[in-house]
Amino acid sequence: MKRAREQAERWYRQARYDFEQARRMLEEGVFSYAAFFAEQAALKALKAYLLARGERAVPLHSVAALARRAAESDERFAPLVEAGRRLDRHYLTSRYPDALPEPAIPAESYTREDAEDAVAASAAVLRLVHQALGYPPEEAPFSSGGC
Repeated sequence: MKRAREQAERWYRQARYDFEQARRMLEEGVFSYAAFFAEQAALKALKAYLLARGERAVPLHSVAALARRAAESDERFAPLVEAGRRLDRHYLTSRYPDALPEPAIPAESYTREDAEDAVAASAAVLRLVHQALGYPPEEAPFSSGGC
């Protein structure tokens, strides 16, 4: 179980880093990448939670599916499925021009509102994972302020 906790910690540290990049991109007005990093932060945080619970591999790439899986062991995650659905739409459309109708590209299509919603949804996921993993609240860099 110690190895599981170490792996979970690695995923969680990367989730926190990705979340900070999402906030930075939002502040800089780089909305498509803010949404992408927000999606990645939530995805990695949920994988960290599942790894900490003893899952050996978590090959899913859907925040909603990971939230559903987490809710199987902890009902507090059930409300995050909707946030996961909102975040899932950013996995491809935030980065790839062929994921959008022509002539649109992500860099020109994403709005501040899109990015703010993604960062807020991601913050909700990270706050719950932070709590579920037993970290002290004062160590949460994604508190509700600003998100």
